[in-house]
Amino acid sequence: MQTPRVGAIGSMIFQGTTRGRVTQLAAVVLTLGAAVARAQMSPGELAKAHADLDSPLKCASCHEFGTRNAQLKCLHCHEEIRLRLEAKRGYHAKVVRGAVAQASADCARCHAEHNGRKHQLVRWRTPKEPFDHAKDAGWLLEGKHARAKCEQCHAAKNISPEDRAVLKRTDLSKTYMGLNQKCGSCHRDEHHGDLGVDCTKCHTLEAWKPAAAFSHDRSEFQLTGGHQKVPCEKCHQRPAFAGAYVKYKNFGFFETCKACHKDPHGGSFAADCEKCHTTEGWKHVRQAGGFDHAKTKYPLVGRHAQVQCRKCHKSENFRTVVAHERCLDCHQDKHKGQFAARDGGECGACHTETGFKPARFAVKEHAATRYPLAGLHMKVECGKCHPGKAETVNYHPGFGSCRECHKDRHSGQFAALPYEDRCERCHVETGWKSARFALADHRRGKFALGGAHAAIPCSDCHRNTPAVEARRFRFASTGCVDCHEDPHRPANGMVQVAAVKQSCESCHTVRSWKETGSFDHSSTRFPLLGRHRSAACTGCHKPAVLGSRTLVSFRGTTDQCGACHADVHDGQFQGMTGNQPDCVRCHTVTNWRPTEFDHKKHSTFSLAGAHERVPCRMCHARRSVAGGRTVIVYKGTPRQCQECHR
Repeated sequence: MQTPRVGAIGSMIFQGTTRGRVTQLAAVVLTLGAAVARAQMSPGELAKAHADLDSPLKCASCHEFGTRNAQLKCLHCHEEIRLRLEAKRGYHAKVVRGAVAQASADCARCHAEHNGRKHQLVRWRTPKEPFDHAKDAGWLLEGKHARAKCEQCHAAKNISPEDRAVLKRTDLSKTYMGLNQKCGSCHRDEHHGDLGVDCTKCHTLEAWKPAAAFSHDRSEFQLTGGHQKVPCEKCHQRPAFAGAYVKYKNFGFFETCKACHKDPHGGSFAADCEKCHTTEGWKHVRQAGGFDHAKTKYPLVGRHAQVQCRKCHKSENFRTVVAHERCLDCHQDKHKGQFAARDGGECGACHTETGFKPARFAVKEHAATRYPLAGLHMKVECGKCHPGKAETVNYHPGFGSCRECHKDRHSGQFAALPYEDRCERCHVETGWKSARFALADHRRGKFALGGAHAAIPCSDCHRNTPAVEARRFRFASTGCVDCHEDPHRPANGMVQVAAVKQSCESCHTVRSWKETGSFDHSSTRFPLLGRHRSAACTGCHKPAVLGSRTLVSFRGTTDQCGACHADVHDGQFQGMTGNQPDCVRCHTVTNWRPTEFDHKKHSTFSLAGAHERVPCRMCHARRSVAGGRTVIVYKGTPRQCQECHR
């Protein structure tokens, strides 16, 4: 017999052995002592787990003889491994090579024997070479499974009854076999089989709660609206009696709303709540296809359609009649009875259901009041005349005078008679500046407008003054000099040479300053007669420049003819009645010719007889004087007959 040896995989191999030799060997073994046989035949001691088989008489327990090479019989004892190999599950099914019938020969690759009592049959991985649960066990650890300790899952309590029957171990807590990937193998079924065994339909590996993978859409009761926000335990409650569990299936409490919700209407309506309400919220009433308020005695329009039901139906008992004949049955009178007598509490005369504001009380409706709106009043916002909030607005303000609303821009100038602050006597509603105070109205005052005054803009006379904010319309005096500068009064301290005591109207008219036809020259010491009446004033009253002004002198003007007319007689009559010639002795103001000279009275040669018919020029001839002029000689004419007659 050759010496046995341990191969690379720990199997005992016998070379050149035949069945006959085996028989002889067995006989030898039987005749020799046990100690001698062990020393001569065993490759080494068995591991602690196989210590009960460490005997020459028990080699056939692990080895099958009768072939050229003894075969291992591992799967004869380790039936649990064989069953997994046949089912092609578990770790060994991934690492064992070949068919199941020859699988025992592959065991020694990992589990080497005959290496002594202290030899570990299982070669555990080191921290440097960790166990890959996905690769080596065929199951990837995810979520909380990846954080669990091995013994939390690989515990005796988790081994299935089927595996317990084949596991030949006294301590099941020391095996990694007997588990499967079904949740129920480790976890207690909280649903008692109601929802099946595939927990991943609802739960994830991260946590049992919440059931993130669950979708209520897959159930018989899809969650919509407010139901989506309700915690699960509100509907799925744990019964109070012992041994009860929360049910998620096979109960019919969702058949009607009343199964979960209290009927706030006290049976006023049928149980079909969805006719009026939606799952969005109890207060969310269906607008289409739901309760139709238009079929009631009070159809809802405008803002009423947006009012919450309980605003009118206080008790939510919709069979109780709600007063709705008048607006004041529901609404507070914002106007505190100001329109109660007229409307009797019916606000619809001014307001609509679309909103309290804006009111439909416009210009047309205002025309039916005691104060119709006209002109710019039609554009004024209501709040300008009726200020304040709805509860404090006065809709019956005083309007006896414009001063009730408008400030007196004339500072009381028209408070007295005849106007008494009646603005409408001058102004109209179309605009403040569109005053209707015309010429005819001005005549009613102290100063009637005429002539050029009628064309002057009002603001030329009625100006703003520094002392008074308002324009001045009342004057203490209406004299011309109150508005016009006196052109006859000298300035700069010069001597007054022509102060007129009479008023301007004595000489001038309101039509034009230069029109002086109204002056009565007969009231002076020089009445205008004859040709003097057609003479221009400046012909006698010459303008004189005094400083920066031109002053026309009227007072002190001489009445001597020579002051205005040239002496055509070259001084022949000067000195007869004074320094100035007395022209009126011969001439009249009607015309220069013919003269009224009285030859008998004013000369030394009285005309008589035929002399009275002789033309003047026959005796009074012309002669040349200085300056190239010619004058008729009157003084010094010969009186002797022979001077004229031959």
